[in-house]
Formats: sequence, C-alpha cells, structure tokens
Amino acid sequence: MKAHWWSCVLGLLCMPASVMLSTWTVSQDPSSISLMRVNSSAKITCSTSLPDPLGLYLQSGFHDIRDIVFLSLENGLVTKNTTDPEFAGRINVAPDQQIREGHGFTLQLSLLGEEDTNVYYCSWRYFKSETANIETLPSIGTVIIVKESYPHIQCGDHIWDLLLIAFSVTAFTVLLFLFVRGIVRRKRFCLNVSAPPRNWKPPAVHQY
Repeated sequence: MKAHWWSCVLGLLCMPASVMLSTWTVSQDPSSISLMRVNSSAKITCSTSLPDPLGLYLQSGFHDIRDIVFLSLENGLVTKNTTDPEFAGRINVAPDQQIREGHGFTLQLSLLGEEDTNVYYCSWRYFKSETANIETLPSIGTVIIVKESYPHIQCGDHIWDLLLIAFSVTAFTVLLFLFVRGIVRRKRFCLNVSAPPRNWKPPAVHQY
C-alpha cells in the first residue's frame, strides 16, 4: 500500500504542464492528499471556465487510467453515467452553487474501501474550434488514501516515516564527511612525515 501511495504522489507531481498552460482554466478541490477512513465519503469539486463544455469525466490512475463516471452536459441537460461498475450506486452529483462563471459540480464518493486508494482527477470534454475536434482538459488530481485507522494517526505515521528517512540521510552524510575528512588528514600526515623540513640542511661531512 505504501508503494501505491508514493506512486500516486509522484504521479500527482508529474501532471502534464498543459493543464497550467491551457487557455481555459480548470480547478479541483481538494487539490492535495486526503486521508479517509474505511466506509467514509469523500467530496471532489470540479470547476472550469470553459464556456460550453460537452461533459465531465471523473477518472482515476495514471498508468492505467479508468473512467469512473461521466456527466453529459449537452443541450443544457446533466446526465450521469457511472462507467465503472465498482462505483455503481456510490456516487452522488450536485451542481456547485458557489460558482458564478463557468461550470462546476461536486461529486461525492461514498462507502470508500482501501482498494479505492488512488488519484482522482476531473477531465472536461469540449469542442475545440481551432482544430474542429473534441478534446479533453484534465485538472490536477486529488490523492485519496483510505485506511482502517483514523486519518490523523496515519498522518502521524507518515510523518515519523519521513523523519526516519531524513535522520538516516543526515547520519549517512555526516559519516561520509567524517570518513573523507579522515582520509584527507591521513594523506597530509604522510606527506609531512616523508617531506624534509623547510630549513633542513644535510649534515656536514668531515674528512679526516
């Protein structure tokens, strides 16, 4: 589970730069790591400034991307289609009442299990007039980690793991510094022993 957790975090950091460089903006809340307990619910709010989006995907994963739910927004109607059978009956969708310009929805994932630990991100579907193609615009995702114990305990465990790693790296650096310093001092000592003093003169030879 820890390996999967780190892969989610690294994947989140390696999102394509096109998300930030796009003409239109997309956002997702929360945009960090959420620690959840088994059988709890998580809310993800997706919003965009696209004037007329065709639909919204909620997707998960990076290497093996899968669609969880799709909201069709064509003709002013919102139609939900749960594409992942594992989330059937576990997703509720509501319009974001706080957004004033653009479009936004809040998706609630309920009855979370440890197998739901993954990175989730919104991907908006729209028509690009410059290319006359239908394209998608993803947002930076949210890593959801589901554990049996309480989130703050798990958070403390991760902090201790990070502290242990930092201490190990620091200790290794100090030992390496002392080792290199010892080698340098030993070489200097050998050079000083083998080299004659600066004011040293060979002894005079008396002939009898």
